[in-house]
Amino acid sequence: MDIGKSFTYVFEDKKWIEKILIGGLLMLVPILGLLLLYGYGVQLVRNVRSHKPEPLPEWDDWGTKIVEGLKLVVVLFIWSLPLIVLGFLMSFPLALAGNSDSGSSIASLFSVCFSCFAFLYGLVIWLATPGIIIKFAETGELAEGFKFGDILDFTKKHLGQIIIVALVSWVVYMIAGLIGAVLCLVGLVFTMFWATLVQFHLVGQIGLEAAAPARPLESLPAEEPVEKLPAKGSEEAPAEDDNA
Repeated sequence: MDIGKSFTYVFEDKKWIEKILIGGLLMLVPILGLLLLYGYGVQLVRNVRSHKPEPLPEWDDWGTKIVEGLKLVVVLFIWSLPLIVLGFLMSFPLALAGNSDSGSSIASLFSVCFSCFAFLYGLVIWLATPGIIIKFAETGELAEGFKFGDILDFTKKHLGQIIIVALVSWVVYMIAGLIGAVLCLVGLVFTMFWATLVQFHLVGQIGLEAAAPARPLESLPAEEPVEKLPAKGSEEAPAEDDNA
């Protein structure tokens, strides 16, 4: 994984300023801007996996980007649905508990259990998100994002790389936030969009390495036959001289 490349590839594009400006401004547009950015990120993942020398997509075909962004949002929402439903159901015990001591104890127990589940399930979704994006980007079909077994297997297989991507992305967003603050918050949307592009590029690199065929083992040279030496003491006695 080339982490340095994910930081610099944006600026290698001939139209990087235009693309960053458009992406940054779209971050200010509610809902529609989010869908476009997700669709843009999906296209970026595809370009990285295709070894394009300039993987930063063009801001064209907005209809396709909106549709794919919407599909990705639906997929991520379905993955998060158990957490949302359980959180909704948890509101009933808390409401029925009232101010009684026994009710408060039961409500506290439910709250602790839900918090543990929410943390563990949220961690699973967080780690599975790169696999979800990669699988969805392969075809752009909703069904790809719901292959739960395949995505979880992919996550376990590439867990080390996914953790690296998560940590690097966290650092990148921190840097983008600091730079945006230095620019009096005016440039925050543009630096945060750059951070998003770094994250999607790293996800694309995971997909690229996962799709790379395994290198065949080099054939070992054939062993030369070893001449078998006669055992000690088993040497044939020299033939007697007939003239003796």
